Amino acid sequence: MGVTTHCLNTKRPKCGHESVTFDPFWDLSLPIPSRSGQVRLQACFDLFTKEEVLDGDEKPTCSKCQKRQKCTRSLSIQKFPRILVVHLKRFSPQERFGRKLNTTVDFSMNGLDLTPYSAGQTPCRYSLYGVANHSGTLLSGHYTAYCRHPYTAEWYEYNDSRVHVMDQRNVNSGKAYVLFFELAGSKHRSGSTHV
Repeated sequence: MGVTTHCLNTKRPKCGHESVTFDPFWDLSLPIPSRSGQVRLQACFDLFTKEEVLDGDEKPTCSKCQKRQKCTRSLSIQKFPRILVVHLKRFSPQERFGRKLNTTVDFSMNGLDLTPYSAGQTPCRYSLYGVANHSGTLLSGHYTAYCRHPYTAEWYEYNDSRVHVMDQRNVNSGKAYVLFFELAGSKHRSGSTHV
C-alpha cells in the first residue's frame, strides 16, 4: 500500500513536497461509515482511502523542510494481492462498552471493482469466496463461515460441526466480519481459473 504525504507549508519558501512510502499489508481493516442500516463496501474503501489532514501532535517531519509540518495523507494500493482479506471494523473504539456495529455492508459476490483505489488506476476485480461471520458482542459471541466451493460454485455454511449448502442470497448479512476475495482470473492451486 502506498501512503502519500503532501507538505502544506505555506510560509516562504513554499514547500509542497510530496513523499510516498510503501507499507506491505496482509489484510485491510476498513472502517464502517454508518452505525446502522446498510452501506456499500465501496463506501468503506472510500473512508479508508480518504485524504486526511495531519496537524497538531500528528504532524510528521517533512523531509524537505526538515521540520514538523501540517500535511495531508492519503492511501492507495500499489499492487493488488491474489488473495485479498478485508476485515470490517465492527468493534469500534468510539462505541461505548465495545458495542458492535451491526450495519449490513453490501459487498459484490463477483466483479468487486477496486480500480479507483489503485495508485496507477490498474483495472482490478475480485470475486468473493469466503466470509467469516460474528454474531454476539465483544464479550460473548459465535463465529460461522460461508465458503464457495471452487468447482461447483455452491455456497456452504460452516457452523461448528454442521456443514450444509446455503442460498447464495444469504451470504451478505450484518454478521459479516472478514471477507475473503480472490483476484478475478487468477489461477487456483488446483489449476482451475476462477472468474
